[in-house]
Amino acid sequence: MSPPSVSVLLPVHDGERFLREALDSVLGQTLPGLGVLVVDDGSVDGTAALLASYRDEGLRVVRQEHAGLVAALRLAVRETRAALLARMDADDVSLPQRLERQVGFLEANPRVGLVGCGVEVIDESGRVESTILLPPSDEELRRRLLLRNPFTHGSVVVRREALEEGGGYRPGHGANEDYDLWRRIARRWELAALPEVLYRYRRHGAGVTRTDPARVRLREALRDELWREPELLRAAWGERDPREARALLREALRRGRPLVAARVGAGHLARRASTSS
Repeated sequence: MSPPSVSVLLPVHDGERFLREALDSVLGQTLPGLGVLVVDDGSVDGTAALLASYRDEGLRVVRQEHAGLVAALRLAVRETRAALLARMDADDVSLPQRLERQVGFLEANPRVGLVGCGVEVIDESGRVESTILLPPSDEELRRRLLLRNPFTHGSVVVRREALEEGGGYRPGHGANEDYDLWRRIARRWELAALPEVLYRYRRHGAGVTRTDPARVRLREALRDELWREPELLRAAWGERDPREARALLREALRRGRPLVAARVGAGHLARRASTSS
């Protein structure tokens, strides 16, 4: 049997609580011929039994001793030959047309290496707390990368070629493995995001916290590296959102890039003058 053209990579560790909803959401996608690869990362709860209850021919499960998310993702990439790799987290929800829309976009835009989408943040019971919409253009997303990780990891579809050219998922940056990968993909590929909500990200007590001190420290070290990436810095000026422009200016000064700061500041002042005249 030929491999699917699109595989969903879903790592899980002790994710029994929300896993069925996550799995049902990807198995119920409107995109036909989809493969779903679950890596059970040494779960000791009811995850294995839940996975065994499925009889869907598009679902495949591999298991490893508990080794963490990066190891699970690296195994998942090795275990599938699909040209497009979609991410999915075990506590989130993909809306039915998510993958059809993202895959269609990648097929129509061969220079784009990865595409995200709009995200609803939900609580443990599924109530919507907030909505995150990303700018669609490559340059805008490069500027966002200099300030933060704009992409919700589980909401992204990436070309295998772009992932492999970028070196794949790497250890060394803690829970920032996706942020590290995006900046390496951006060296040779364009970035994109669909300006519509197609994914629901669940915030709950057992999730990885963005304020974890170790994660923050490693993220700061990674961002120092991002501010030395020519492919990102070339997009630093041209920001039309005043708040984002001010944030870029402050960050450029903090990261010791005075020439970048000068160009960002000059562009910001020029746009303010043009809008007030």
